Amino acid sequence: MARNRSRSRAPRVRRRGYAVVLALLFFGCLGGMPAILSALHLTIIALPTASNGVRLLSAPSAPPAVALPAVARPVSPDQPAAAFPQAGQAQEAAAVTAEDNRLRTMLHDSYRIYAPTVVRYGGALPTLVLTSGTHYVYTGGFRYLATGQSTYTAADLITYGALVALPDGGALLRDNVFVTTGAHLDLSSSYVRSVYLDDTAQGSASIVAWGGSLDFRGTSSAPILLEGWNETAMMAATDNGSGRPYIRAAAGRMTFENARVSALGFWSGRTGGVAWTGLSTGTSTGGATFTTFTGNTYGAFVSRGQGVTFTDDLFESNQLDGLLIHGGTVGTTATFSSAVRNGTNGFHVDRAAVGTVLTDDVSEHNATNGFLADGRPLVSTASPSGSGTAAGSGTRIENSAALNNGRTGILVEGGSGTVLKANEVCARLTALALRLGATDATVDGNDIRCGPRTGISVGPAARGTLLYGNAVSGARIAIVVTSAGGTVQIDKSHITRAHVFGISVRGVNSIVTGRENVISGIGFRTVDSRADARIPHLAATDSANWEYAHNSTVLTYLEFHPLAVLWLSIAVLVVLCALWVRRRRAPLHPYPESTRWRGPREVVQPDPVPLGPYPQAAPTPTPVSSLAALLARPPARAPHPADHYRYGPTWPTPDKVPEFGPPYGGRPNGVHPNGAPTRPTRRNRSHG
Repeated sequence: MARNRSRSRAPRVRRRGYAVVLALLFFGCLGGMPAILSALHLTIIALPTASNGVRLLSAPSAPPAVALPAVARPVSPDQPAAAFPQAGQAQEAAAVTAEDNRLRTMLHDSYRIYAPTVVRYGGALPTLVLTSGTHYVYTGGFRYLATGQSTYTAADLITYGALVALPDGGALLRDNVFVTTGAHLDLSSSYVRSVYLDDTAQGSASIVAWGGSLDFRGTSSAPILLEGWNETAMMAATDNGSGRPYIRAAAGRMTFENARVSALGFWSGRTGGVAWTGLSTGTSTGGATFTTFTGNTYGAFVSRGQGVTFTDDLFESNQLDGLLIHGGTVGTTATFSSAVRNGTNGFHVDRAAVGTVLTDDVSEHNATNGFLADGRPLVSTASPSGSGTAAGSGTRIENSAALNNGRTGILVEGGSGTVLKANEVCARLTALALRLGATDATVDGNDIRCGPRTGISVGPAARGTLLYGNAVSGARIAIVVTSAGGTVQIDKSHITRAHVFGISVRGVNSIVTGRENVISGIGFRTVDSRADARIPHLAATDSANWEYAHNSTVLTYLEFHPLAVLWLSIAVLVVLCALWVRRRRAPLHPYPESTRWRGPREVVQPDPVPLGPYPQAAPTPTPVSSLAALLARPPARAPHPADHYRYGPTWPTPDKVPEFGPPYGGRPNGVHPNGAPTRPTRRNRSHG
């Protein structure tokens, strides 16, 4: 019975062994599935469909042009960009300080003014203070609310002498206007077609609402003109360092509709032309519609704004930025607008701005960048007040075009959650760039053309970037990732006509993954990794149409190896310097001690010259035939001051001195006949 049981158990034991082996193989295959799928160029992981709340798009083939309204179309986009301000910085800053001091004085005086009043201030034009007529009156122990005028028009400004009517339907603003809290100034083209803000040697006229509101309204057929004007020169006002007219709303509301604003502003943002500036007590609101901003320092400036909107506007040929959205601004939007030929950036979203949206905009032929989104905090640690500052976030640039700008089409520095979607970029240097702490950015469905040197640049310090469905055509390097500091994902990109690399990864902390990319062109490598970077993990990549550039010339080698160019330049410089030194002849030295060493064959023996009153025949110089003969000569004795007295007849040696001879070698008292002392010789024994 025991034998039968053992025989019956043996088959079951073998079957259990096979089951364990099969189980191990099954779980091993599951664990190695990612590597197997990658080797077979297969994937079972679904691509993302949305990022940062945005539905992702595929690579575009021919994106439609941005449809701008007639007002927002640039007048001359092919002309040179505006010139940078030439006035001195110290002079400009002093002018801004003087203007700030004047506004503080007006604000202080406005608390005791209940009717329009002209206030004088030294070094500036007179200021018309417009206040709310509604105020409390205390009489008989009771408080009464007195009502008065709160809304003012161009007719009121003419009545109080701040505005002077012109024969052609325009008006010249000769005084400053200060609108306080509760007051409202409405300038309409139905009453005055043009308002010229005077710029004189005594000062510049400005319109400032401190807590109040400003409205500048025209019609499509009769827009209102607001222009800085030099009455003396009869021309538009220029920034010469002493100030220029400007319009500003501080913690108030300001709106433009069908307006033409030009030749305003100087130096800072708050005096830069047209400015919405909030304060610690409140934000600025409003916006502009069907308005052009040309020839200003800044086209438009927003700081600490809340919901400021720009629609169908044109920012052209301003000295600095076309539209600058500064720190502390929340919810600013710009749609169907264009920024052309500005001195720096077209659209500039500055530090600590939140929720800025730029859609259907065109930025063309600006001096530096088309779109600049700087999301870095104002300070790295704590602000001067002691509180920390947050970085910018939520900037979105969609369905826009950046064409032929000086440096970068769209540049993102810092910030989180930035979205660049369905934009058309035509650039020569860099089309899209994300760097300096830009985290969790989404770059989706952008079309890059015009053969840039770099299509999309990620890093340094741009972790969490998602590149999805972008089309890059004709770039030298389509996508380059440099020290990103984290993972960068590249999916469904369509790269065509690349010249050097399709995707290049650099830096040890750059980790690149991706799927379903198409790379074609002719160059050195489809995917390149250098500077200790890991090889990108790209699954299902189609590189069948990539042609490797095997035949390279010296010029192409130097083009892609800048370090070789550096060393070659140094070598050429050394050779040229050596040839130049050899062609120069050493100058003759007047002193033998400073003459350079000569070889034995170059030594020239001096001619013997007889010295002293008793010349003797000098020995014939022996020619030196070799360096050994020269070195065999005994070293020359150092000359002695009295050597020139020893020439002449030979004196007897000490052994031949007579017994009763003179004690000093024949010279009486040791003095030479010419009067010079001589060295004493051996003393005679008789003189003991």
